[in-house]
Amino acid sequence: MAAQARSRGYNVTAVGDLQAATRQADIISCCTLSRAPLVRGAWVQPGTHMDLIGAFKPEMRETDGAAVRASSVFVDTRGGALSEGGDIVQAIAEGEFSASQIQADLFDLCREKHPGRCKHDEITMFKSVGTALEDLAAATIAYKWTATKTN
Repeated sequence: MAAQARSRGYNVTAVGDLQAATRQADIISCCTLSRAPLVRGAWVQPGTHMDLIGAFKPEMRETDGAAVRASSVFVDTRGGALSEGGDIVQAIAEGEFSASQIQADLFDLCREKHPGRCKHDEITMFKSVGTALEDLAAATIAYKWTATKTN
């Protein structure tokens, strides 16, 4: 997959050591169906941002509780994250995190009720389980992109 992405002009490298790659990453994006943590909080360095868009059921997860605990957590919707977001649901069940620690949702961020990252060394996490609004935004972008390509 990395070779295919490189052939399309992307700067991509396949890695064999997830721990080492995590320790070097500025941005970590996960989109998996994992039921076991892939990214450990002990591996995540200050200033890292994590995008977690997999683990959209309570029994799934991409990070451990330590990663959630160490992060300023932002979510697409609070209701979705607290009922479906396995990373959040399981961290709460383990006592590593509480619902009140969620910094903001997309609604609050877009209305600038929360500034987002506040310090350069802050670890931030965005947990998405998907909403119809996100689907609509993606469809609108795809439609507009397609329209510009056919005109």
